[in-house]
Amino acid sequence: MQAGLIIDNAVINNTAAASGSADWFAVQVQPRREKLACLHLERQGFAWFSPSLKRMKARAGRTVAVREALFPGYVFVRLDMARDRWRSINGTIGVSRLVMFGDMPARLPDGFIDGLIARQDEDGVVAFDSAMKPGDQVRIVGGALDDVTGALLTGDGPARVMVLIDLLSGPRRVSVPRERLIAA
Repeated sequence: MQAGLIIDNAVINNTAAASGSADWFAVQVQPRREKLACLHLERQGFAWFSPSLKRMKARAGRTVAVREALFPGYVFVRLDMARDRWRSINGTIGVSRLVMFGDMPARLPDGFIDGLIARQDEDGVVAFDSAMKPGDQVRIVGGALDDVTGALLTGDGPARVMVLIDLLSGPRRVSVPRERLIAA
């Protein structure tokens, strides 16, 4: 295996990273097989990226933070279309198919993956809350208000924020932990 940059346990080969013609593409993987697909993509020499986020989930009567795929069922590979044998991806263990547009793989927009990489924290988890400001639409993840959307009002401190949500009885202000918010 060639030495390269490490991003969330993904090896990005120096040759692919240095090449201006290498782009990112989406790969649909079999259900709950992201890690297996990435392992086999790496064995074939492909650079991959599988972004994750932390969600709050109820486990055994308490709420715990768990790491989940940001895009369940998908990972991303970096390919140089002139150099890489990209058709072999469809036969990779754990992979359903390379996402195609006609006869060619569908290239992701420039900067999409780079933006996700830039938002990773020290644990390799994509964090969106740092860019949120008052007035932004947010979604609460985990707890009693799971999947409720609202408007970010203010931060009560470094750990908690105020969110304006619309319930059946009308708009209500609620205080929630900052790590339970993602951009809506």
